[in-house]
Amino acid sequence: MMDWKSLEKTLAAACDEPSDETAEPAVHAAELVAATAGEPPDELSDDAREWAETHGIPPEELVELACRSMKCVAALSDDWHARLNDLRFRLGDVAAA
Repeated sequence: MMDWKSLEKTLAAACDEPSDETAEPAVHAAELVAATAGEPPDELSDDAREWAETHGIPPEELVELACRSMKCVAALSDDWHARLNDLRFRLGDVAAA
């Protein structure tokens, strides 16, 4: 399973080189960030839920990176943009808090 550093690396890759290959892992990482910050998706795997419950609140910089990386991924296509609306909204709520 991931730790904060590996989440950071995954999210940064989606900012540095946005593509379908970097997008999927980045979305998963951003969902973990949102979940640990108290904004989980409606459907979250048991493993991801357990990870979120045991890792505490994410660093503020990681939340900001997750927001930026999801903007980069959403810019890839209309499909990505539509798919990420909810996640981007939840991350925005976390960043604004």
